[in-house]
Order: sequence, then structure tokens, then C-alpha cells
Amino acid sequence: MDGVLYDSMKYHTLAWRQMMEENGINCSREEFYLYEGMTGAATIDLIWQREFGHPCDPEKRTALYDYKTKIFKTIGGNDPMPGAARMLRTLCDRGIRCVLVTGSGQASLIDNIRRDYPGVFAEGMMVTAHDVTKGKPDPEPYLRGLAKAGVKPEEAIVIENAPLGVRAGVAAGIRTMAVCTGPIPKERFEEEKAWGIFPSMEEFANVLPLVVDLIDAQSPFVIADSNTSPLVVDRLAEQIPYLKALPRCVIPAGDDHKDIESLTQAWRMLSTHGATRRSTLFCIGGGMVTDLGGFAAATFKRGIPCVNVSTTLLGMVDAATGGKTGINLDGLKNEIGAFSMPEDVVIIPGTLDTLPREELLSGYAEMLKTALIADPEMYEALLDADRYLEEPRLLLPWIMRCIEIKTEVTTRDPKEKGERKILNFGHTAGHAMESHALINGRPIAHGIAVAHGLLWEMIISSIAKEGREASLPSSRLYPYAAMLKQHFPAAGVKCSDIDALMELMRHDKKNASPDRINFTLLRETGHPEWDMCPSEEDIRAAFEIYGDMTGLA
Repeated sequence: MDGVLYDSMKYHTLAWRQMMEENGINCSREEFYLYEGMTGAATIDLIWQREFGHPCDPEKRTALYDYKTKIFKTIGGNDPMPGAARMLRTLCDRGIRCVLVTGSGQASLIDNIRRDYPGVFAEGMMVTAHDVTKGKPDPEPYLRGLAKAGVKPEEAIVIENAPLGVRAGVAAGIRTMAVCTGPIPKERFEEEKAWGIFPSMEEFANVLPLVVDLIDAQSPFVIADSNTSPLVVDRLAEQIPYLKALPRCVIPAGDDHKDIESLTQAWRMLSTHGATRRSTLFCIGGGMVTDLGGFAAATFKRGIPCVNVSTTLLGMVDAATGGKTGINLDGLKNEIGAFSMPEDVVIIPGTLDTLPREELLSGYAEMLKTALIADPEMYEALLDADRYLEEPRLLLPWIMRCIEIKTEVTTRDPKEKGERKILNFGHTAGHAMESHALINGRPIAHGIAVAHGLLWEMIISSIAKEGREASLPSSRLYPYAAMLKQHFPAAGVKCSDIDALMELMRHDKKNASPDRINFTLLRETGHPEWDMCPSEEDIRAAFEIYGDMTGLA
């Protein structure tokens, strides 16, 4: 409770020191951080034994603790710990039963828990100082917690912020997470054999889904690229040492390495280290890693589970969700692949702050696509790109909205037989631009190509009439085109490239026939139409308008 769910230890340590000094005992505040988790009676006895050579008289001990409590109520407060609500919500959303294990016995504090974290701790799911004969660091409090939850030690985790609490959790045989919410150095928690050590509750909440998935996995493996492995996986391993020991496949970074050679490297890593059908592959990185790693998992031993840990904006809002996996072949995007849903998708928000601008723009394009097909309010907000590109964490609510939209669509149509095709808006033209750049030795990021593909297909939507109820109003084109020119680099195509682009679009896997290029088009923002096959004249005319709007030579 204190130091985990409430940022209250700063007040507790003041109250303890004042009470002790008024009784002639000099103590530092830092000392009481080390005693955190012990019952009040045990703390008083420990200090009395040290100062006077004997435990405190029981009646005096009760009076001293009551006085300390009075001081705390006068000078202190119970500020919810930043990140604690999100941490608890993550646990509850995953169906994990929460048990409060605290050295406190104050009824008013327990009432605060029910007020500040409603619905988290079911009736009877609390262990307080009144329920144990021995407090932390004895394992008894956590053993009683296990009994209340009805689980075995290996099925549980402990979340602690005090060395003695970590010692109690470890002694109970439970994987114990240490969160450094006070002044105690990381080394103290390492000495107590904490399973994970995190610099703040916010940081722990960010990676908690990954922690749970790693614990659930019977035989985990990791795949990452040569950028993500040192920048993300190694950093995570500093907080979760368990990660260091896992077999790891590191493939070259870049979409041009999303190929059969990298796929074979992943298969060999799994085979060499004895992966079975119960093993889980953790794909940590952007869309290239989750596409390739997901395909490796889908095909190894006819399919093993995978968890996508998305570290790029593009991966968060698109590639990691929905179950599309694959590799490129001969310059053609995702030519070989399979539909295979991941066991879980984990987002690490902190990686947004580290993304190069091109990576940020790539993901932003996919968010614009999702907004155009499903959420006009989000689209209007995202047109203010200056705001969100300057402060990427402001995107988090819209990221969750994008994931929600994609999850709903792919759940209803997992194999892209109908509605799921709306997610291809901007991609027929975008993939052609991306493949053209790759073939000509000037690769561009997937999302950059999609951003330009969106404008081309918005223009087609505004002029193509065949088989359609209505056309996209041309007034929708200009705000998007202005935002595209201001923030996104050029797609690297010229007006004279139209024949090559048309040929690439004829090879698009969404086509039922090479004679008819299949698009998703818009009647209006939020109103997509799939399986649209505009005439070649309309596609070419739209490209000319696109060239005029973007200044193509």
C-alpha cells in the first residue's frame, strides 16, 4: 500500500522521526524506508532493542504507534502513486486477481483504498497487520495473500517498493517486482533477489504487460533487429534481468531485410535452441520485426505463439495488431505471408520519445488512414500535426483508439474477406510507391509511402464514379495535401513514373484480376467503400492531380 499505491512514505518517515525524537531517539528519515513493510509494532521493537537492549513494553508500544499515526494524519496525506491506477487497471483487464498485503492496520487507510481504487480488491482480498503473527520480512503476509487468491507461488507476482517486502515475497517463492519509489538504491533490491527492478511506478506500468507475458510463457524466445536489440531489449533487460538469458535472434534493421534470409535466421535460432510448439516468440521492434517474426512463429513447427512488443508508432497502430505477417520478395511488399494472430500486443509508450522523425511520421500516416476510414473526429485532430509531432505522448489516447478500431475490424473479418479491406486505404498506391523506390535503390519508409498513397487515393475517391453512391468532396483534399507537404518528405516519384507505378499496382495481392486494380475508396471521412475498381483513366488522372498538389516534376 504505502510506497506502491500511495506516495505516502515521505509523510510516514517524517512522523516516525518526530515520534522517535520526542522520545529521545535520533533517527534519520532514510532509516524508515528500510523498515517499510514491517508492522508498526515490529519497527518500534527493532529500534528499542537497538537503543535499549530490549523490546518495547506492549502498552507503551501501542501508545507510541498511536501517536505516530496521529502525527501522520496531521502532517501527511495519501496521494495516489502516479502510475498505480494504470498498473492496477492492467492487472484487472487481464483477469488477474489483486490482493493487498500491507503492514498497516489502520482502518481509515483501508477505506482510502476502496475510495481511490474502486473495484480492484474484492471483499476479503486484503491482508493487514491484524491478519498475521509475523510481518514482513517474514513470508507469512504473502503466503496468506496466496491463500486468499487461491493460487500457487509460481502463479503470482508481488509488487513491492521496500527491501524487506521484497525479501518477504522472495521467501514466499513468488516472483517479486521492486519499484524504486523512494530513495533506496537499486543495489539493495538486487541483494534481495528481486525478479525485476523498475525506476518508477509509471515505468513499471508501462512494461507490466510484457512482464506478465514473460511469466506466462513456458519457453520464451526473442527476435529483434540490430537497432532495437541494443536500444530497447538491452534496456528492458536492465529492469528485467530474465530477458538477458533468453535466446535472441538479431536480424539486420531495415525493410529491405524483411526477406527469406532473415526469416531463415529466425527459424534456425528457434530450432538450434530447442523451441517446441509450446514456446513463445517475443517480437520486439517495429513493423518489420513483427511482420517477419510473426511469420516465423506462424510457420515454425506449423505454428507457435508469438507476442508482439511494439516499439514504433507504426507498429503500435498497425503492424503489431491484426495478424498479418509476411516477408518481401523481389521488391514486392509482403508477397509471402500468412494470417496469424499474436497472443498479445504490448505497447511501450516510452519508446515514442526516442523515435527518429521519419519513424514518427510513418506511424502518423497510419493513424491518419485509420481516422479517415473510421473516426472523423480523430482525423480533424490529427490534421494539427505540429502539436502531436512535437509532443508524441499526446498521441497515446489516439493510439489506443486506432488499436480499438483495428481490433474491432479484424475480429469481425480476420481473413480479409470483406470489411477488413477498409484497412487497405492508401496502401494500393502507397505500396506501389514504396516498391518503386526500393527497386530503384532509393528506399523510403512504409508510412511515408502510405501518406502519399492516401492523397492519391483520396483524389481517386473524389473523381471516380463507377459503381459508387457518392464521391469524396474535393474540399477534403486541400487540408490533407497542405499537411502532407509541410510535414512529410517527398515520395521520390516523378510524373513520368506513372507507367511503372501502374504496373506495380497490377501486381498488388488485393487484385482479383491484373486487369482491374482494387482500391478502398472514401465517400466521406469515416465512410469507406472496399472492392472498388476505378478505371485506369481515373487512376492516371488522379496521379496528375496528385502531382500538381505536391509539386512533382
